[in-house]
Amino acid sequence: MATTANSSSWIRTYTRDDSTRYRIAYRSNNTWKEDAKGRPVPGSFTTNLQVDRVAIDADVTGGGVNATWTTAATRGPGASGVWTRQYIDDSDTTLGFALPDASWSDLNDRKSNFNSQINNLSANAIAKYFRTLGYGRGSGVSTQAGAIREISRSQGSNNQGNPSEEATGSNLLNISALAEEDTGKPREKYQSRFTYYYPIAIKANRDQDKMKIDVLEYKPKKIKGFKVATKRDDGGREGYTKRVKGSVLLPVPGDVRDSNTVDWGPDEMNPAQLAAGLAFFENVLKEKGQVEGLIGSVQQIAKDIGQNKGDVKTGVAAALTKSATGANILTRTTGSIINPNMELLFNKPQLRPFTFSWRMSPRDFEEAEMIKKIIRMFKQSQAVKRTKSQLFLKSPNTYALRFLTAKGREHGYLPRIKECALTNFSMSYTPDGNYQTYENSSMVAYEMSMSFTELEPIFHDEYTDLDNNTDESIGF
Repeated sequence: MATTANSSSWIRTYTRDDSTRYRIAYRSNNTWKEDAKGRPVPGSFTTNLQVDRVAIDADVTGGGVNATWTTAATRGPGASGVWTRQYIDDSDTTLGFALPDASWSDLNDRKSNFNSQINNLSANAIAKYFRTLGYGRGSGVSTQAGAIREISRSQGSNNQGNPSEEATGSNLLNISALAEEDTGKPREKYQSRFTYYYPIAIKANRDQDKMKIDVLEYKPKKIKGFKVATKRDDGGREGYTKRVKGSVLLPVPGDVRDSNTVDWGPDEMNPAQLAAGLAFFENVLKEKGQVEGLIGSVQQIAKDIGQNKGDVKTGVAAALTKSATGANILTRTTGSIINPNMELLFNKPQLRPFTFSWRMSPRDFEEAEMIKKIIRMFKQSQAVKRTKSQLFLKSPNTYALRFLTAKGREHGYLPRIKECALTNFSMSYTPDGNYQTYENSSMVAYEMSMSFTELEPIFHDEYTDLDNNTDESIGF
């Protein structure tokens, strides 16, 4: 099994023939093999020198958060210190090499400190990785000096670095903190290269259905005042694709259920309320002078009452009397009540809640690290954000939840879920009731529970929009 660790980004300064200066951004990608116990295999370390090709082509420094890293030179086991230059495209060598000529000359100049720089930063990245594993797992490479010795053992000793990082040469050491290393900048993404997943085997399993949860940047709905929308999606939210900040693949949880709820409630309207309400309603619709129109409507009600006899006249009179004085004359004198015309009426839709839980038991170091990252992603993405001034608070991230078939398609036999807020995130680090860890201090088991609520209610027409009423899926 191969493992990788990337160094921080750095830049080196070069001088053109016309004496103008320019800079190139680099990083090292380091890979090695591990044995069955997760320990590094001696002599298996490879260093890949990478450059930001897009930045080079655009004649800018590059590097940082939005870098497009391309492997430009490789030095692997048994290389005897010799670098192998890489093409931009191996299938079309006419495009040339990924590493600029100035960088290649610098890399092969024994008077330059370029190799020392690469080795020192590579060693830092490797040592940092193994320091997280706990005692006994690093096999001597959990320090910079130890990692450099292993790099030299694997690749040869040509122009190797030294732990002191004091090497000098024709190109002065020029390390600059790029955007990706700015600790004061809020986190933008979780794992920029791969989706998180648990268990490890689920990533390549083509026979198992999955649940995918995407962390989204929250976007409020568009406000268009009181204008009538011309389309159902007017005033909607921005799509998921551009807002994804991180993703995780998990097994379908053991308890999947939904509850579609609509709020209905009883409503009453006696004859007097009905008459007055109807009069006011019709007055507004006619767009008359509101006062004059309402007076005319009330006068018409009084006229209609006077023209009626028997129960109608008595009932309306009793209703108006109670409304004006509070006296229940009709019941006291006759024992009767006015028919309230009770009816169950629609009040509003309800937002659907969802609750899911997973038990996670790491089987090796890789799974333990993955679980740690998954927990961190959900905890941090759910947290409320502050502006730099701390004067305002911003909404946390939201989430897209999808059930997928083994082939990665939308599941037709489980519900679709609209964009959600994570209202509760609960972790148990001792689900079995006792504290147990592996030798690297990872818990032997975790219990993760999450409660989501959809941001918007479900509407009738959305089922039609989903599959044009072909009933290919359960829908929402």
